[in-house]
Amino acid sequence: MGLPACSTGPVVTGNAQSTPAASTSSKMVWSKVLDEAPWKKNYNFQMFAIGGKLWVFHPDGNWFSTDGRNWTKSSLSNAINNLAFLDYLYFKDAMFGLGNFSGNIERFTFKPEIYRSRDLVKWETVSRSSGLPKRFFYHPFVFQDKIWIIGGEDKNKKYSDIWNSPDGVTWTKQKDDLPFGKRSGSQIVNLNGKLFLLDNDVWTSNDGLNWNQVTPEIIKGEQIFGYNAVVFDGKIWLLGCNRNGQFSSQVLVSGDGKNWEGQDAPWTPRGGIAAAVFNDKIYMTGGKYGGTPDQPNFIYSNDLWSLGRSE
Repeated sequence: MGLPACSTGPVVTGNAQSTPAASTSSKMVWSKVLDEAPWKKNYNFQMFAIGGKLWVFHPDGNWFSTDGRNWTKSSLSNAINNLAFLDYLYFKDAMFGLGNFSGNIERFTFKPEIYRSRDLVKWETVSRSSGLPKRFFYHPFVFQDKIWIIGGEDKNKKYSDIWNSPDGVTWTKQKDDLPFGKRSGSQIVNLNGKLFLLDNDVWTSNDGLNWNQVTPEIIKGEQIFGYNAVVFDGKIWLLGCNRNGQFSSQVLVSGDGKNWEGQDAPWTPRGGIAAAVFNDKIYMTGGKYGGTPDQPNFIYSNDLWSLGRSE
């Protein structure tokens, strides 16, 4: 069964207007870099730009590239195990692995171990019993020279608190009962020194502790989730959205978190992609599509795309 085609032309959808990615306003174009990257087709893994190299942190290992096209598999292993539940984070010139998760949502083992690699060749175990909150489905971020965690969940409930750490080992709860309520899987980005918490709605903060709602819905009347958020060209880009239970290849772009423009992308619909900004381009890979009435089986991807200014 074929994948649904993405709409073309300007179509107003709530707060978002759909335009081609290479519109006159953005002057950005998507280009396919590789039909198949060297890593296996998968989703919910990560991509980083570190020291002049583009890195992919994948369940089966890690790869790096200086040009985005030619890749080398690193000797650095996957320390945290299940990347669908926990994340890596680059902090203070080192890669950190926050925790170790094995199993699935029904039966799992969580270890509050902290791993660090300064050379991206080998890991050192910084702590086997850190104060890392025992939860998952959150996306840690760096702000004010600390690692921060907002929300997440464990087997029993979701959380509405904020924690931070100066070293990845010692963690302090900074605030509870946040105004946006219990959150799991929210994306957090920094645009012009201001934090944006992105879910189906958008909240902002100047200090990480006090939050104000920007909009209750990114797209009016639609539920969106499953995307990856990056900051590029002075805007927030949401890549790989699930909209009302259907995956889409449309990208959502905003300069203020309130007004969103939909831009059509040439890659197949998917969620759970990996993305990073490298050499003045967005690079995107991975993701999955399916689990819907029109496409019950999941289709996984490992093609690689980049978005940059048109020549």
